[in-house]
Amino acid sequence: MKEELLKIAQESLSSDEVTAIVKEKFMNALGSAIEDAFRWGDAKKVIEKKVKEVMVPYIENYDFSEYLPKLDSVLTEIVNSDACIADKKILENFKGLVTEPEQKEIKLTDLFKAWVKQCEKDIDTDGLDIDYDDGVSYQSVDCEMRFELEDKPSWSSLQRAVITFENEHDEKLNVEIPVSKWIWGSGKEEPYTLSTCKDLTISSLRRLNDFEILLLRLARADAAIIIDRDYDDSYIRPEKEPEPSFS
Repeated sequence: MKEELLKIAQESLSSDEVTAIVKEKFMNALGSAIEDAFRWGDAKKVIEKKVKEVMVPYIENYDFSEYLPKLDSVLTEIVNSDACIADKKILENFKGLVTEPEQKEIKLTDLFKAWVKQCEKDIDTDGLDIDYDDGVSYQSVDCEMRFELEDKPSWSSLQRAVITFENEHDEKLNVEIPVSKWIWGSGKEEPYTLSTCKDLTISSLRRLNDFEILLLRLARADAAIIIDRDYDDSYIRPEKEPEPSFS
């Protein structure tokens, strides 16, 4: 019986069927090993590294300007469509952020004027006196602009500063804008630029006003903030009109 079993085994091992089975199992094992290597192993890391080395510089250097007019046209059409009235503010702000910024620099006094203009739309008029001298309007609110340097360590090449726009009537409108510039050992100084930019979500676009969009566009363009004055003051003239009362 033992000899008969050995004979059967030898015949089976030499058959084409067993060869095919062994070949199939080997290919499956090899394929599984290669798949795991590309999914988890060093091969995957090597491929990712090579892709990043090639693709990231390509994307960074690619000129997308030829697509911007088409993008602007499409976004304008979407914003003006009746189907998107509920989300018009989101779409308008999105359009303002993704189209290429044209402004590469802005004077601090002009930035202050843009803030005053926004305040005139948004200021809370509760508690403001009514002026009847020239028609009927709310009295203006004093406001001011300050540019203040922060202490710079002697070893640092980065000079930080804070821009403050402030009024005493509606504190929620007040803003502090951090800026910074590089001062090199050779004495060369770069212009001030915005230091921070808030994180955005789609839902947050609904709440951004025109001045905040301006700041984000300036930050995206790495625009220079020209400090033409350290201090300035002005008036906020509310756009909202009061109900006249002559009693």
